[in-house]
Amino acid sequence: MKLRLPHLALLMLFVAPAMTRADEGGQKGEQSSELGDSMEKMNGAFRKLRRQVADPAQNESSLALVAKMRSTVVESAKYLPDKISKLPAEAQAEAKASYADKMKELLATTDELAEALKAGKNEQAVKIIEELHLQEEAGHKAFRPKKQKKD
Repeated sequence: MKLRLPHLALLMLFVAPAMTRADEGGQKGEQSSELGDSMEKMNGAFRKLRRQVADPAQNESSLALVAKMRSTVVESAKYLPDKISKLPAEAQAEAKASYADKMKELLATTDELAEALKAGKNEQAVKIIEELHLQEEAGHKAFRPKKQKKD
């Protein structure tokens, strides 16, 4: 079978991101890539939710996105960030406990968001979204490795 240029371009759309992810940061452990994949799913749902959460007409869709976020929070809590595994042994226990606490807090806030949407309290839901965004930033600062600058 001979691939034509358009077919090759389509193929590269699917293959290139997978190759890039595997090449980033050298050898990654299985758990860290699973954590990354789970976090990507959560981020996609969160971005869409941020755009529509104020609209009561979108509450059904918003609740579905919250359910997706909740399942990815539960999934993500099973894995540890690479940053923790690179810490000295004596610091790992504290970091693991901190990560678990942050994930529990994220889960509780996600549940709070679902309740606000079920009750039709979209203004409150908007405030909870901002709280989730702050939790996201704090979690990334604490547990995501710093990106290295390219020369």
